[in-house]
Amino acid sequence: MIISVFNAKGGVGKSTTCTSLAAGLVKLGKRILCVDMDAQANTTCGLSVDDEALELTIYDLMKEKRVTKEMIERVMIQTEFENLYLLPSDIRLSNAEITLANSISRESILTKILDKVKDDFDMVLVDCAPSVALLSINALVASRWIIVPLSPGYFGTKGIKHLLDTIDLVKEDLNPELEIMGVLVTKFDERKTIAKDLIPKLRDVFEDQVFKTIIRVDSQIEYAQENRKPIVFYKKDARGTIDYINLAKEVILKSELQRW
Repeated sequence: MIISVFNAKGGVGKSTTCTSLAAGLVKLGKRILCVDMDAQANTTCGLSVDDEALELTIYDLMKEKRVTKEMIERVMIQTEFENLYLLPSDIRLSNAEITLANSISRESILTKILDKVKDDFDMVLVDCAPSVALLSINALVASRWIIVPLSPGYFGTKGIKHLLDTIDLVKEDLNPELEIMGVLVTKFDERKTIAKDLIPKLRDVFEDQVFKTIIRVDSQIEYAQENRKPIVFYKKDARGTIDYINLAKEVILKSELQRW
């Protein structure tokens, strides 16, 4: 099962959610592959991999006309965390929009890559770039589900309509099976009225597609990022760890329900 973590708005916790959810799923016994589709390489760094020292990345695979499983395995990194693997990124991925512009079936390049390895994992999590461009479209075309991180505040919610329009276009033209698994409220501070007001508004729009789990503000998440570790592996009793473990349980439940 392939899940994209996507929102065209930056700063809502996409990379943190991708790495921390992956860590939570691993803690619950799952074998996980993270795919970093953002040239900022935050997911790569967040899994203790030095993006500046990489020889091969997802960009090298996307440039190839024909990709084999052996080629993918040469790029794939087994991280220091058991059962957590990574197809990394670096700054060169920012060239992809130009490099791949004239490629045949350019929106399906990532699909062809992941089709060769997805059955080796319980779930594949794709960290998308904060834009509606070719790399993000590739991620959505390859995915069955989308998790939409959303932080409280006007700018955090402003792009929702555009995001929904994008998803509808991808469903209509490229991937009819694509669905929103859930909207995830991140950076939640219960002391702020704007944060508390957000939940009922989201439920009015998305109904049961809003995750019950809420990711609370936690300074330990920032310390974990500085140490290049998901919060789940950094401090087991942190609020962020508790929240992302709960999110992982919810994701597993939703994925299992869809099999019936």
